[in-house]
Amino acid sequence: MTGPVAVTGADRPMGAALCRGLSADGEVIAIGESPGPGSDLVGVMDYRSSDLRLPEGAREALQGAAAVVHAQPHGPSAGEGFAPEAEWLDVLSRGTYVLAQAAREAEIGRIVLVSPISLMQDYPADFVVEPWWRPRPRPDGESLAPYLAELVCREIARTGAIEVCCLRMGDLDDSSAGTSSGDAVAAVSAALQSEAGAGGYSWRVDHALTGGS
Repeated sequence: MTGPVAVTGADRPMGAALCRGLSADGEVIAIGESPGPGSDLVGVMDYRSSDLRLPEGAREALQGAAAVVHAQPHGPSAGEGFAPEAEWLDVLSRGTYVLAQAAREAEIGRIVLVSPISLMQDYPADFVVEPWWRPRPRPDGESLAPYLAELVCREIARTGAIEVCCLRMGDLDDSSAGTSSGDAVAAVSAALQSEAGAGGYSWRVDHALTGGS
């Protein structure tokens, strides 16, 4: 993949880690909801604050990008209770749809979606859960919101106009059941650099976990 990579959720831990790691090999456009990144984005010169639910904001955020890493769905929601849950559901469902449509309009060929592995946590502990198994989201906003982001991306991919690779990851740098920053960057880099498909429906899912996860 050549050209700048837009990374959403740059004001959140996973997005910030991916911005720092990916900037070592190329230009990164960091996109977040907050006015500023909130953490050190070493090597990233371009931070864009945007509400991705707004079509014009999404188009401006993606200007100049060759690929999109949608890391916003990874990590905890803004808070507990009905209002924060409803907001998070809207941010990740409508925001992902608007972002994907803006990517299509900009003729961006690939989205890498970073989703939480917690969507698979309710399978029995002794099961070896494979990426193609159906997620089991819990009935709360923190779980349903990233699941809806996956569904939106999957359906957008069905149009054949854009490729989507979904990477489910554990908690960032959690030594017992997570995904290290290095492994997260390596998985996303591999997804960005993989060869383009022959056209048509292109939706892939993989799990990127570290150690004994």
